[in-house]
Amino acid sequence: MQEDIRNMLAQYADEQYREFSAGLIPKAKPLIGVRLPQIRQIAKSIVNDKNNRERWRQETAACNDIYADFFFEETMLRGILIGYGTAKKEISCEEGLAALKAFIPYIDNWSVCDSFCNSFTFANRYRDAVWTFLQSYLYSEQEFEVRVALILLLSQYLKYDVDNKKISRNRNICMADIVQTQENEAHSRQTKAQYPYLEKILIVLNRAFSQGYYARMAAAWLMAETFVCFPYEANKILADNCQMDTWTYNKALQKIRESLNPDREVKEYVKSLKRRDKS
Repeated sequence: MQEDIRNMLAQYADEQYREFSAGLIPKAKPLIGVRLPQIRQIAKSIVNDKNNRERWRQETAACNDIYADFFFEETMLRGILIGYGTAKKEISCEEGLAALKAFIPYIDNWSVCDSFCNSFTFANRYRDAVWTFLQSYLYSEQEFEVRVALILLLSQYLKYDVDNKKISRNRNICMADIVQTQENEAHSRQTKAQYPYLEKILIVLNRAFSQGYYARMAAAWLMAETFVCFPYEANKILADNCQMDTWTYNKALQKIRESLNPDREVKEYVKSLKRRDKS
């Protein structure tokens, strides 16, 4: 980032927060100690700069040589800027995808990954194009390429219907919601038609993950959230010869049981699905 941005970030430095965050984000760049709300505030001020509407592009393009990111917060700010900047209606599909492609190599920790993905609402307008773009990343052998693709599916795809409206999580899940009945099958067909990416996401998840801890955790998280939103459809994958590797599969089951949404009987059922072998 350029020097004035570093100075702006330094104004919000909090040593106690820096020490706390450093323990949560292993192998990250050096931290200044700036909280995410302040980073978002800076990003909004840059994107909405009426005196220089190109400023967010200029800041995100400056990433080489003397402008290379040295601090964690600089990379975080770069990602949030891309998220907010590409959300503007005048941004073309080509420009948004180019910005996404350019930023992914800089993602090397879960915090930048997840915050960026939550900000990248560009996908809401070009869902099919972004889905196609993500395919090579979903099946990459690089840990954070896989994670960023999975978290984008979680944040920008899973819960959106054909009208781009966001579904709410099921507040209560009971066994009647997941057992195979003609009624549930009929409802499932309607659900898949209303949420066109649901079946595609389940296909993506129904495989072994070996790209590293943070990719596996993302897969487990996405599967658990799919179960909470679409319990019948997710359970059919989990209960019927699921191809997930054992670690990721069991972690997904654990995260489902940790949720407040399934009732006790469902949690006991999910527990019974746990694989006992250690492969």
